[in-house]
Amino acid sequence: MGLFKYDYDKEGQGVGKDVAMDPGFIRFFKVIWNKFGQLVILNIIYIFACAPIVTIGPATAALTYVLRNMSQSKPVFFISDFVEKCKTCFKQAFLITVIDVLAAVAIYFSFMFWSDPSVGIPSFFRPFALVVTLIVAYILICMNFYIFPMLVSFDLSLKNLVKNSIILAMYKIWHNLAMVLFILAIVVICFLLGLLSFPIIFTLVFSVIFLFNNFLVYPLLVKYVALPTEAAEENNEEKVFDDNRRIK
Repeated sequence: MGLFKYDYDKEGQGVGKDVAMDPGFIRFFKVIWNKFGQLVILNIIYIFACAPIVTIGPATAALTYVLRNMSQSKPVFFISDFVEKCKTCFKQAFLITVIDVLAAVAIYFSFMFWSDPSVGIPSFFRPFALVVTLIVAYILICMNFYIFPMLVSFDLSLKNLVKNSIILAMYKIWHNLAMVLFILAIVVICFLLGLLSFPIIFTLVFSVIFLFNNFLVYPLLVKYVALPTEAAEENNEEKVFDDNRRIK
């Protein structure tokens, strides 16, 4: 069987009812091993799908959806599902990207303003303002760890998507830190490799980052955002956010 071929008509062995799932980090590496060819294709498709710029948000939603299904061992036809999700999530995903860009621009100019010594601001206030600006920037980055998985998993309004992602970005400190460190590790590796990193970026980096993110945050979304009856199927913990939306 070829690297990129898969026989969808072949009947598998199935999973026993009482068979315990491996820990998330083990399943993460198993997916990379078993779906390596698909991850490469998805990474390439994602890069080309982002090329028109305005499609970055929808392409990110589509990639998130496919990799979420892979992370949860759910059935997925990765190319057709990618295209379909790109279409169905286009409006909200595009608006999320616009919000990201506007917020990033505001944070950049705020940082430049507060760090400019020529501006007549009391010296004791300047460090405080810069720290607040950096905290807001950190929360904005962490919001994006949750907002796209939430978008493709639940029927939520844009307002609730933003609200929930802000709460999770401030509340789940260790998950955020793990995601930030994982991304920084990949960035450092690519930097050290120099020009040799371009083939890796083109074929694997985005798929691996988004896959790791789904393994990290999707269980949290099931726990805190899903309806209690559905969340109980995967986790018996109590739901925090009252959005009353079902898992897609």
